[in-house]
Amino acid sequence: MKLNIKSFGMAVLIVLILVTVARAKAQGGPPMLTDDPDTPGDKNWEINTAFIESDTQSEKARDFPRIDFNYGLGDRIQLKYEIGWHSVQPTGQSWQSGLDNSLIGIKWRFVGAEDADFKVSVYPQYEFENGTNSVERGIADPGPNFLLPIEVSRSFGQVAVVAEAGHEFLHDANDEWVYGLLGALQPSDNLELMAELHGTAESGSSNPDSLVNVGLRERLSDHLKLLASVGTGLASGPDSTRLVAYLGIQLLLGQNSHDAGMPER
Repeated sequence: MKLNIKSFGMAVLIVLILVTVARAKAQGGPPMLTDDPDTPGDKNWEINTAFIESDTQSEKARDFPRIDFNYGLGDRIQLKYEIGWHSVQPTGQSWQSGLDNSLIGIKWRFVGAEDADFKVSVYPQYEFENGTNSVERGIADPGPNFLLPIEVSRSFGQVAVVAEAGHEFLHDANDEWVYGLLGALQPSDNLELMAELHGTAESGSSNPDSLVNVGLRERLSDHLKLLASVGTGLASGPDSTRLVAYLGIQLLLGQNSHDAGMPER
């Protein structure tokens, strides 16, 4: 697997431009792959419903709907449950669809208040099978699987950056390292633009599956946001990502839901 140096350089440039000119605190999470230390806030809900597509040379995959429930338990803890209807099409074969695995998680921001310049969180996530035949049909991955990442965000006045790194323990494959670097720009009160570098690599491997991804969040009302992103892979192996795309709606509920998830200017 060879890394496209030119594409990698362009990806780094995009992230650096966004971080350098950022007027708001950078945030990760849907529609991006890199997450951040922020949480919804006490008793607030963030519910993301999306269409997701990801392609490699050997397989196409789609999720619709993909539903991601997030709840704020106090100001520093986020509870998560995610599930979706997953479809796959190996090259030269027909589409197969079924219920994907469930994913539960708990994020704890143990450094920094909501408005702090420096924040750190840990976000363990546990994926498990749902008792259907999706694994036997090749739709879902064998479980259980466990991801243990840490997220860090730092603001330098008007400049901010988010980084995430973690280890994924896989039931039926080699363990992987996961990493991401994200920058964001808020050109208006209702619009946030984002760019990231994200990747995975098998433990002990020097050939990561890396991609560059750009996206936006646009506030449609006090309780709705449009989420969208599209990305391309930087490696050329048969199982390397070629395309990833996300289109969804975020529903915000709770006492302070109209403020949740929008960076401060």
